[in-house]
Amino acid sequence: MAIFKKIYKGKSMKKSKSIQIIKQQGIAEFIKYKKNKIYTKYEKKFNINIFTPYLLKFCKPLKDDYKFILFSYGVSGHWAFKSFLKYCELDDFVLYQNNYSYYKEYKNFNKKNYYIEIAWYQSMQPKYKHISKILNKNKPVVILTRDPISRLKTMVNHGSYKIEELGKNELKNFYINEDIFENLDRISYTDKNGHNANLKKPDLSSIYFIVNEELSFSYFSNINLIKNKNILYVDTKSISKDNAFATIKTLAKELNFKEPNDNDEYKFKQKFWNELYYLLPYRLIVNNDILIIVSDENKVFLDNDKHYNEIKDDLIDIKKELVNTKSKLFDKISINIENKNWTIIKDDKALINDLREYFEKFMIILEKKANERLENMVKEEDVLNYLKEHQDLGKKIKNILDYELQHIKEHRPDIINSWECYKKFLEIF
Repeated sequence: MAIFKKIYKGKSMKKSKSIQIIKQQGIAEFIKYKKNKIYTKYEKKFNINIFTPYLLKFCKPLKDDYKFILFSYGVSGHWAFKSFLKYCELDDFVLYQNNYSYYKEYKNFNKKNYYIEIAWYQSMQPKYKHISKILNKNKPVVILTRDPISRLKTMVNHGSYKIEELGKNELKNFYINEDIFENLDRISYTDKNGHNANLKKPDLSSIYFIVNEELSFSYFSNINLIKNKNILYVDTKSISKDNAFATIKTLAKELNFKEPNDNDEYKFKQKFWNELYYLLPYRLIVNNDILIIVSDENKVFLDNDKHYNEIKDDLIDIKKELVNTKSKLFDKISINIENKNWTIIKDDKALINDLREYFEKFMIILEKKANERLENMVKEEDVLNYLKEHQDLGKKIKNILDYELQHIKEHRPDIINSWECYKKFLEIF
């Protein structure tokens, strides 16, 4: 027992993931877990610190059959944009995310209609200065943009799954006899020093951490890493629900991929992020092993989650069987179960009654949590006022943007001129 405490650096036996695995899955699974953990740790270090900066230049170029290269930036509509492309039967291969390379996975990638994505989410010095060696310089580059003050606002409000003793709880299962209010206490936020598991609402001081660590504004720096001249900027306003369908139609012609079907236009009006994200998806287990998933009304929250790929097409929405249609969130959610499992439980009157009682309480608490989240969200004006009060931070952001926005200012001044909050920022600094 003392040996375990020493190995796990003072963690209590209850809180150690390793001990939980030994207790629940046995020593063989524990050994497998430790081997994977050690491999992942050192493979990641090798990937970022040796392969990318030193060995990438010796690698073969990618095949020449991809449509274009996408530079995606955090809180700039990348989830929606990639989903729209998926509706056009276009797949993506993520070549880099921050400084981590997926180059070795490319040899097993066999999609025919696809694009290459480089995800520049975090604020870090890129190590892939040789990336142009493996990219075709004649391919178009699509870059997602957004008003930087709006990006900061959304990042402050973003939150994440609360980190618990066994890690993040996005795949945590809940049970019908548990406290729903406690189960839905799933979101925490960032402060000046980083992620704070005890922080229950957005904190403007997190802008310090966001600018230093979490959010990349390196548009011009990243363009300079490649030799491609055909740069297409796509601002988030052009992929809003009123503009997305027309924008993707135009891009399809320009980038030579399949145009969206007119019958699918409603899909381009969906919301991909709202106050229910991180509260949902919510996984409820009944009858020991039957999974019920509460998600958004169109199951968009499940679309980009690989954990649901195998069952997604077999899910049916049973909310009309379990929830009062007068519930305020009725039209915003779906209650999903695999068709075969619904066949098993639908005639179990006692269970269905229990589920109706459960979801009556669940909907009330979900609404309360969602409203609290909306009430606590900061606005762009709050961000501007905070930067005005913290001149050191405001000036730092100004210096970053003066350099990084110069290519957009030169080639797409209309985008810069459409950023109302950025204009107000320039009036202050």
